[in-house]
Amino acid sequence: MSQTDTATELALEAARKQKIHNLKLKTACLENEEYIQELHVSDWSENQKQKLGAAHEKAGELLLAVEVGTKWNLTQAYDLAKLMRVCGLEMSQRELYKPEDKPQFMDVIGLKKTLQELKQNRNKTRILSFTGMIDNAISKVEKVEEELRRSQLDATQLAQIPVSTLKQTEDIMNVTNIQTALSSTEEQIKTVLAQVEKTNEIQNVAMADGEMQVAEEQMYTKVQLQERLVELIHDEYRIISKVEDENAPFKKIYETQKKANQETSQIKDAKRRLKQRCEADLKRIHDAIQKADLEDAEAMKRFSSQKEKSERFLRDNLEKQDECWRKIQDLERQLQKLGTERFEEFKRRIEENDREEKRKVEYQQFLEVVSQHKKLLELTVYNCDLAIRVTGLLEEMIAEACSAIKARYDRTNQELSDLRIEVHKQYLEFFRMLFLTLGNLIYKKEKKLEELDRNIRTTHIQLEFCIETFDPNAKKHSDAKKQLYMLRAQTEEELGMLKEKQNKAQEDFQATEEALVAAGIEFKHPADEQNEEVLNRRSKMVEYRAHLSKQEEVKIAAEREEIKRAKQLRAARIDSSPTKAAITAGTGASALSATAKSQGAESRE
Repeated sequence: MSQTDTATELALEAARKQKIHNLKLKTACLENEEYIQELHVSDWSENQKQKLGAAHEKAGELLLAVEVGTKWNLTQAYDLAKLMRVCGLEMSQRELYKPEDKPQFMDVIGLKKTLQELKQNRNKTRILSFTGMIDNAISKVEKVEEELRRSQLDATQLAQIPVSTLKQTEDIMNVTNIQTALSSTEEQIKTVLAQVEKTNEIQNVAMADGEMQVAEEQMYTKVQLQERLVELIHDEYRIISKVEDENAPFKKIYETQKKANQETSQIKDAKRRLKQRCEADLKRIHDAIQKADLEDAEAMKRFSSQKEKSERFLRDNLEKQDECWRKIQDLERQLQKLGTERFEEFKRRIEENDREEKRKVEYQQFLEVVSQHKKLLELTVYNCDLAIRVTGLLEEMIAEACSAIKARYDRTNQELSDLRIEVHKQYLEFFRMLFLTLGNLIYKKEKKLEELDRNIRTTHIQLEFCIETFDPNAKKHSDAKKQLYMLRAQTEEELGMLKEKQNKAQEDFQATEEALVAAGIEFKHPADEQNEEVLNRRSKMVEYRAHLSKQEEVKIAAEREEIKRAKQLRAARIDSSPTKAAITAGTGASALSATAKSQGAESRE
C-alpha cells in the first residue's frame, strides 16, 4: 500500500512541475506580447520599428517553443473508470483473467492418476471391457491438462465432476464374476449327477436281479442325492441374487451422467455468459476506438485549420503592421487595436494549444488504457473458449464412462437372466428326477401297505381258525400278525416321510414353475407324469390280475365244490350217528382250516 502511495505522490509531483514549466512558457510568451503592446503606444521611430521586428521574430520563436514544448502527458486525464463510464462497459478488471494468473489443474492430474490406477486394476479380466474407455479418458484428460497449461483457468471445480463416475467405474469393475462364483457349485452338481447315474445303474441291476432291498436302498440314496441337487440349485439362486444385488446400484448410472451434464452445463453456460459480456465490451471498446479515432482526426484537422488560420492571421497582421508603419499617423489607433487583437490571439492560441495538448495526452492515455483492457478482455475470451472446450472433453469422457458402465450393467443383467432361466430348467430336470423317484417309492409303499393289510386279514382269519380248533399253529399266526403290524407301522412311517419329502419338493419347485411359465417355457409337470405313470402301471397290473383271475376262479369253484361235498358228507353222518356227526364236524373243521390256509398261501403267492 505504501509503494502505491509513493508512486502516486511522485506522479503528482511530476505533473506539478510540468504544469509550472507550461506556465513559465505561457508567461514568457504573454509578457512578450505585453511588451509588443507597449511598443505600439511608444514613440514611433525607426529604432522602434526594428525592435518591433526583432520582437516579432522572437515571438515566432517563442510561439514555436510553446507549441513544441507544451506537454500534458503526466497529467491523469483518462483512466479505466472513465473508460467504463464513457463506453458503458460491464466487465470490471477483477472479473477478467490476467496474464500473471497461474492455471490451477492439480485436480486434473489427480483424475489422470485415478484413471491410470483403474487401468492397473488387479483383476485383469474385469478391465477388458473398460480398457478402451479408460484409454480414451486418459487421452482426453491429458489433452485437458495440455490446454489448461496454456490458460489462466482454475479447473478445481471442473475436475470434481467426473469423480463420482470414476468411483462407479471402479465399483462395477469389482462386481463379482458370476461364472467364477458359480464354477464351484457347477462342479458339485456334475459330481452329484454322476453319483445319481451310478445309483440308477446299481438300482437297475438290483431290480433285474430281484434284489428289491438293494433297489430300495438305492432309491433312498437317489432321493438324498436329488435333494442335494436341489440344495445346490438354491445355492446358485443365492449366488445369482448376491451378484444381482452388487450390480443393482449401477442401474441409475444415467442419473450420475445427468448430474454431471448439469454441472458441466452450468460451467459452460457461465463461461459463455462471461464470454458474451467480454465480447460485448470488446465491441463497445472497438466502437469507442473508432469514435475516438474519428474525433482525433477531426480535432487534428480542426487544430490544423485553426493553426493555418492563425498563421494567415499573423502574416496578415505583419502586413497590416507594415502598412500601419507607412500610415502610422493615420492608423495609430488601429495599430493599438491590432496589437490588442494580437495579444488576445496569442492568449487564445496558447489556451487552444493547451487544450490540444491535453486532448492529445488524453487520447494517448485512452489508447493505452483501452489497449490494456482490450488485452485482458481478449485473454478472458480465450480462457472462456478454452474452458468450454476442456469442459466438453470431460463431458465426452463422462458420457463414455457412463455408457460403458450401463453396457456392463445390461450385459451382466442379461447374463444373470439367461443363467437364471438355465438354472430353472436344470432345477426342473432335477425336480422331475426327484419327484418321479419319490412317486415311484410312494406307489410301491402304498401297494406294499395294501399287501400287508391283505396279509394281516388273512393271518387274522387263520388265527381265528386255529383258535376255533385249539390248533398249536395259533402262536405262529399270532406272532406273524404282530410282525405284520410292526412292518405295516414301519411302512406307513416311511410312506409318510416320502409324501412329506414329495410335498416339500413340490412347494420348493413352485417359484421355479412360476418363473418358467412367466418366461414362456412349456414343460410337462412331473406330477402329471407321475399320475400318468401310476395309471399305466395300474392298467398293467389290472391286465395281470385279469389273466390270473381265470385260474383263481377255477380254484375257487373247485374249493366251493369240495366244501359242498364235505357239508353233504357231514350232514349224512350226523343223520346216521351223533358220535359220527361230532367226528365228522371235527373233520370238516380241519378241512375248512386247511382250505383257509391254502387260500392264505395262494393269496400270498
